[in-house]
Amino acid sequence: MRFFNLCLMVVLSNIFLLKAEQPFEWGDQQIIARRMEMKDGVKQNMQDVDPDYSGIPVGDQRSIGKAVAFSLLLPGSGQFYSNSYIKSAIFLAIEIGAWATNISYHKKGDNKDREFKNYANNNWSEYRYWSYVNYSAQGEEQYANYVVPENYIYTETAPNGGTWYLIDQDYYNAHRNEIINNLRYVEADKFSHRLPGSKTQQYYEMIGKYPHQFGAAWSDASFDMIYSGPDNITSNNNFYMDMREEANRLYDKAQYGLMVALVNHVVSAIDAGFTARSFNREHMKVEMSYRNINYKGEYINMFGVNMKW
Repeated sequence: MRFFNLCLMVVLSNIFLLKAEQPFEWGDQQIIARRMEMKDGVKQNMQDVDPDYSGIPVGDQRSIGKAVAFSLLLPGSGQFYSNSYIKSAIFLAIEIGAWATNISYHKKGDNKDREFKNYANNNWSEYRYWSYVNYSAQGEEQYANYVVPENYIYTETAPNGGTWYLIDQDYYNAHRNEIINNLRYVEADKFSHRLPGSKTQQYYEMIGKYPHQFGAAWSDASFDMIYSGPDNITSNNNFYMDMREEANRLYDKAQYGLMVALVNHVVSAIDAGFTARSFNREHMKVEMSYRNINYKGEYINMFGVNMKW
């Protein structure tokens, strides 16, 4: 309101001075003197309002680019920069919650991952697996050069009452690489998957997911049973699969937290741009300007209004 009062006073002052001006019957010196008198009068009227008032300082304007960049790096910081503290707190809270969810569930997933791997190491045996592969090829002529001689095979009663046909442990330990290399041919010919040579993520996936090939190597299985999941697997195999699925669910929840954080960065950055623009519009800088120019030999008073946002 003070600014509009200022404008009104300046305009009225200029009109009054123009009306008070006599017809230009004087010489050039008199015209110049009269114009200078008008200029001094307008300046005096402007000073009478408030010499310190000049609108909102330029420093209070907000850079839209900076606001977007701030929120892209840290959601809510662009809103804070534009004095929108409630929205800043909301975006920051979402960011904290999203990362807390990601870290928490990822840690739980890692714990469950270690748990099911330890369970597999204690209840599933590569030794029993290769003994089973050897057993599956016994008596078949095309595999005669690849299987372990029968005099190195012994039977053992499995915990479920069935039978294991195991390679002699000492013989297996002494010739492990040779035995496995030979049985790889049988594995490739009779089964659909190749057991990884090291305990990778794929290793732990296979031993639980494909019971027809790997199910007989669980500690509660036997070689004279045929396993095919998910309804025809051993209790240990089933428990192991439940643990793996739980680990995957925990990792999925951690991933959701990460996705929310990424979306929050983008949404916060977009909103920060609009917030900065709204701030600038609400805190517009308005400035008056005055010039006395010579136009075709005549001095004319020019007033201007400059608006910045």
